[in-house]
Amino acid sequence: MAEKKEFSFEESISELEKIVANMEKGELPLDAQLANFEEGIKIARECTKVLDEAEKKVSILTKKPSGEMGEEAMQ
Repeated sequence: MAEKKEFSFEESISELEKIVANMEKGELPLDAQLANFEEGIKIARECTKVLDEAEKKVSILTKKPSGEMGEEAMQ
């Protein structure tokens, strides 16, 4: 079994774009399309999680009076 490679956010978005482009061609059999769809959903959820975490950090930082990072910003 192949080990899972960790991607940066940008690499994940690029991989998601490749999956979508491949699926849009419509040349793959249904099984392959479903596998691509499943992988795309997984990547999209991971990206959403990263964006949500970034949004929380930005929100915390913009609420601090002097821009100091509190302990809660690092969670």
